[in-house]
Amino acid sequence: MGERNNKWRKRLDKYCGCPLLFTLGLFHHKKKISAPRNGASFVILKTAGMGDTIITDAVIHEIKAAYPDSSITFISSKANYGMAKTLEHIDRVYNFEMGKPLKSLKECANLGHFDYCLDFAPWARINAVISYVLNADYKVGFKRKGMYRHYIYDKAVEHSDELHEVDNFRNILKAIGVPLHSYNPEFHPEKSDFISKPYIVFHLFPAGSCVLLRKWADENWIVLGQKIYEKYGCRIVLSGGKEDTAPAEQVVSVLKEKGVDVENIAGKYNLRQMIDILGGARLLVSVNTGIMHMGAAVGVPMVALHGATSVKRWGPLSDKAVNVLSRESCQPCISLGFESNCKDPVCMRHITVDMVMNEIEKMKGVFA
Repeated sequence: MGERNNKWRKRLDKYCGCPLLFTLGLFHHKKKISAPRNGASFVILKTAGMGDTIITDAVIHEIKAAYPDSSITFISSKANYGMAKTLEHIDRVYNFEMGKPLKSLKECANLGHFDYCLDFAPWARINAVISYVLNADYKVGFKRKGMYRHYIYDKAVEHSDELHEVDNFRNILKAIGVPLHSYNPEFHPEKSDFISKPYIVFHLFPAGSCVLLRKWADENWIVLGQKIYEKYGCRIVLSGGKEDTAPAEQVVSVLKEKGVDVENIAGKYNLRQMIDILGGARLLVSVNTGIMHMGAAVGVPMVALHGATSVKRWGPLSDKAVNVLSRESCQPCISLGFESNCKDPVCMRHITVDMVMNEIEKMKGVFA
């Protein structure tokens, strides 16, 4: 079974996790939190996907700026282990195996002593259980209506739909007294020769839950690719994971038939290499997903397409990004990532090629 979007695991997380955490909370004596000192040890919990992990880069920079001699352990899952390994200032990454929770919980209990445990998951109860077994002096995590997971923390921080996720994360740091500089995620690409000609990147493939509600039709990408190539003569590359190789190739084949200089790089490069590829791109056009957040952290000019996902909560953290959305009355209907029951994503369907092309044409210096 896959770790992400597994219905049985989500049900187990909810119906077993809630009473378990309430019971554990009865035996937890809350401590008054003292502000960190230089040299403190932190363990960060984030077992979700790529985009969430990229956003934690901001809080990691805050911690290291305030306490340069601190140590940071990152607990991930299979879904975000690769991304966690690319983050700067991480001393150790532990991969929590969701398919072997008892084994992994035992290993977490033996990871050593930490001064602070910071849980950045807004809903997953398994993260709170991990927090409980960790040997940490102070434990901080989110409290969110209807999630019933906050009982075991020394300090529970309100999680809000009205804030960008990076600001929710910053509020956890505020709760323990970390001075903030309002850093955003930032990656430092190296010059690469993976792609020889000037190029732009299309990322068609949302990941995680509610994929249908964040996907833009292939026909739109094909028409957009034609228009960009006809006007600017710039090579187009399609990125994605290994599972996206075949669907990307279908789009590439149609574009080639229409005379467009296009390449399929889905599944060919690892995440570290994708940072470098985005760093060398003239432009990124992406749906709301992890590559969008990576592009923002790299600083590539970007057009981000948003459907059911809230731009306020999950928009790209970059002044070089432009957000395109159709502004339906029902939009957005996703905050945590899975709660929408929509079967007809008009929000993505009503984003037109012209809307996207108009934003590209207004961007200065991209194709100079």
